[in-house]
Amino acid sequence: MSSLAVTLREGGELEEAEKLDQEVLKLRTEAFGISHPDTTKAMSNLATTLRRSGKLENAQRVFQQVLDVSIEVFGKNHQDTIRAMFHLAVTLRMGSKVEEAEKLLQEVLKIRTEAFGTNHPDTIETMFQLAATLRRNGKLEEAEKFEQEVLKVRTEAFGPSHPDTIQAMSNLASTFSKGGKLEEAEKLDQEVLKARTEAFGTNHPDTIQAMSHLASTFSK
Repeated sequence: MSSLAVTLREGGELEEAEKLDQEVLKLRTEAFGISHPDTTKAMSNLATTLRRSGKLENAQRVFQQVLDVSIEVFGKNHQDTIRAMFHLAVTLRMGSKVEEAEKLLQEVLKIRTEAFGTNHPDTIETMFQLAATLRRNGKLEEAEKFEQEVLKVRTEAFGPSHPDTIQAMSNLASTFSKGGKLEEAEKLDQEVLKARTEAFGTNHPDTIQAMSHLASTFSK
């Protein structure tokens, strides 16, 4: 049932996924109790579906429950706890609670850097999300520093044409643009547009978004 809910969510059938997630959570809570890892996993799946559905306050509430239970069961530095903290932070940012999100992501980054090093995928994803949060918070120099690092590592790991590398490039271009570094932004926007056109064609949403970003940079 849980796997079906994930399939439905990934297929965009969010109402059906949410119903299944709720049912799985109910059954696991009754069978195992609220603190069992299978129950917290069901809780996390429900929160993810709620977030995808745009129900951010509900998603925040459930992710907070996951975090609270994880701290109680595993302790603050356990990877399940850190993962819960990460997802709560991303959800908070999506709900425009950027200062709370930044604080949590800084904590996650510190722990993941100490545990895995700077080039681990989990550390890089945390940098990526923290940079986006810093940009939303108007802290452009800090955001740029992290985005440069993310772009460097992803280029080395995946190559310049990988979607994750291109997204990192696009985010850095946005930060350059917001900071008034228009030549740098234009250069990166051009690269993003070229890569997405070659990968997806001209009518793909990601390509159209790249066109829009480039046009916005030109207009400044």
